Parts: sequence; C-alpha cells; structure tokens
Amino acid sequence: MGAEHTSVPRWGTERPAPDPSARALLLVGFGARGCAITTAWAADVPAGRAVEVLAADDADEAVLAVLTARIAGARVGWRLMLAGPEADVLAARAVALRAGVLDAEIRCAVTSTERKRVYCPHCRTTTATTAPVAGETPCDGCGRRLHVYAHVSRRAGAYLGFMADAEEVA
Repeated sequence: MGAEHTSVPRWGTERPAPDPSARALLLVGFGARGCAITTAWAADVPAGRAVEVLAADDADEAVLAVLTARIAGARVGWRLMLAGPEADVLAARAVALRAGVLDAEIRCAVTSTERKRVYCPHCRTTTATTAPVAGETPCDGCGRRLHVYAHVSRRAGAYLGFMADAEEVA
C-alpha cells in the first residue's frame, strides 16, 4: 500500500551545516556514524559560539531526559543538531518539538533508515522494527500485526501502524 501524499521525511543526502546565526548549539550524535557527523559539525561551528556535544548509542530515556533538560535551559539563538539512525533522530526531534523547539531551530542528518519506531493506536505502544514502510510488524504491546503506514507523527517521532487485517472477516 503506497501513499501518494506522505509525511515521511525526505532526508537529504548532504550533511546540513551548522546555522551561522546560532549563538549556542547542542549537537547530538547517535551511534558511531552519528557521532562522526557531530564531530565534523563541532569543527564547523564558528569561533566564539557555545557548543555542547552529546554522544549516545541510541535515543533511550536517559538521553532524551538530558535533551529535555538542555532545552529547558535554552535561550534565544540556541540550535539543535541531530545525527544518527532515523529512529533515534525522530525520537529526539519529537522530544524537542514537544518542548517548544521550532523546526527552524533543528537540523538533522540521518545515517540509516533501516530501523523504525511504529506507534500502535490500539494500545499506544511504540515498537522498534526493521520492517519497511508498507511492511508488517507485530506490536510489542498488544501483539496485533501492524501495517507500517507511510505517515510519521511529529509528536510521537514514529511511523503510524494500523491493524494489518482490520478489514478481514473474523
């Protein structure tokens, strides 16, 4: 099932540069490839700007709590740059957006789109999977077979799943 219109981000193939108007930047890298990008970004930041680099294996609760704390202390001119696998970048981006960070204040570099987070509207669980868009995965919460739909929730930072056999007669 393809979607003519989709909210799935189209990640650029080129690494975005740090915002030259930024006064302070938080660079968050997930995994080795994401951390390599944040190292390059840190080198590209103009002199005199405050830069903090966070390195993590993935966007777990502890890392997202640190991100939330850094956002709470942000001031005018603060920017967020995220690099790593799509699942981690989307999770961190969702936390930032919910905390009031604007799209224009966030730049992302995605190193891989293989891993996905899929939100189940039936039980409200988010499942990690490598299923492709239009593929299926079992929900970690309720066990339903979920179709991975071509829609990414900005709020949840996850793809939408729906019951794959919802229209089948029981």
